[in-house]
Amino acid sequence: MIGRVISAKAQKTATVLIERVAVHPLYKKTFLRSKNILVHDSIGVKMGDIVEIVKVRPISKNKHWSIVKVVGKNLAEIVEAQQKEAAEKVIAEVMPEEKEDQKEIVAQEASAEPVKEISEAPKKQARKKKETK
Repeated sequence: MIGRVISAKAQKTATVLIERVAVHPLYKKTFLRSKNILVHDSIGVKMGDIVEIVKVRPISKNKHWSIVKVVGKNLAEIVEAQQKEAAEKVIAEVMPEEKEDQKEIVAQEASAEPVKEISEAPKKQARKKKETK
């Protein structure tokens, strides 16, 4: 069976998500069925890896599967990194960086302008207490 590692936080144990397509017997609609399986991790897989697992003797109460090999790496992470690099290239083309001389001139102009202080609001006077008899 082939599945995707969704958790590898425990020692020598990983949780693998197995997805399969099922067809409804009456309506013939296809839908996904999924199952989380605890597997023995002797290889040291990471979250998101695509792995091949095989049934083995019971290792613990809930662990009856073992990882045979890693079929693929975390595709989501690789695609995200590629998209980020492409976006940075496009941004660099559209918005070229300012030259250092222009930055210094802008900074000098900003410091030369006088800063206007905000005047304080008039203070309210305290209310007089009513005299009691």
